[in-house]
Amino acid sequence: KRAGTGTAQGGNPRDQRAQELTLLLAKLDEHAKQIAEERGRVAAELAKVLGKVNLQLNVGVEGGPDKSAAQKKAELAALKEARGKCAAMCVEDIEKVAKMWTSSVSCVALGDGCCVFLSDNALPSWSDKFPSTCPQLHEQLVSRPEDAPRPVYLAIGSEDRFYVRFADGKQEWIGSEECTEDIKRKPVSRVTFGRDWDDYFILYKDGSCKFAGVPPKLAAKLQALSPKSPPIANVTLGPEGEWFVGFTDGTWEMGGCSDALGDKVGATIKTGAQIRLIIFGPNDAWIIRYNKPSAPAPKTPKGTPLA
Repeated sequence: KRAGTGTAQGGNPRDQRAQELTLLLAKLDEHAKQIAEERGRVAAELAKVLGKVNLQLNVGVEGGPDKSAAQKKAELAALKEARGKCAAMCVEDIEKVAKMWTSSVSCVALGDGCCVFLSDNALPSWSDKFPSTCPQLHEQLVSRPEDAPRPVYLAIGSEDRFYVRFADGKQEWIGSEECTEDIKRKPVSRVTFGRDWDDYFILYKDGSCKFAGVPPKLAAKLQALSPKSPPIANVTLGPEGEWFVGFTDGTWEMGGCSDALGDKVGATIKTGAQIRLIIFGPNDAWIIRYNKPSAPAPKTPKGTPLA
């Protein structure tokens, strides 16, 4: 009994030492956390400095950029070709929107009387009505710090729906409960919204897709795809039942479109242009992304020897 009383009063030396070591370990863990955070901050600042230095060196080096820069330039050219470098459009405030267009536009979204462009290595641009028509999405774009990752993809739908993804993978959106569940399912490549609140299509980065409430002809087309079919490159839905689906082999189909858009598509095809994407907006607004036909190779006159 005395031994038991002594243990209660003085404590077991081994238990005391264990408690001391536990407290010390907790302090070391906290210190390590602070060091890791500081290291991350310094590494990020160093990366920015080195990025600026490398950029200056590449500009000043005689003989042009190095191979990696040339490779990036070639990849960007191929990306522009795949997206469609030219645009035909029927939008509100068309003169201003047309001036905003360049082949560097990476993403286009149309809202009620407004449009938004995302571009390669440039800040987003939009028409005058965008802040008032899409206040939640506008807030997402303007409230971020200057050094925060830029938006790389966005979509606008009716009933205040939107989706935006940033370069660091962060996503923000407003959509139905089912759409929200499907966005969270796995990494997203494309989102587009249809006529009603529950209508949407999601293309994932692994090539699979989820959709609800899409027009029957598009649904049948998607359901008929097989593993041998070319992968989907783009799908867009419109507020009046319009739809477009494009594949990586350059083929595409559309439906539910107005006669005016159909006529413009037909006229564009007749020029030999290659249509890459059609974006739809309210009040029969649309933008067609396409590439001009390649210039034919000059014919060799008969009797002229080839070099």
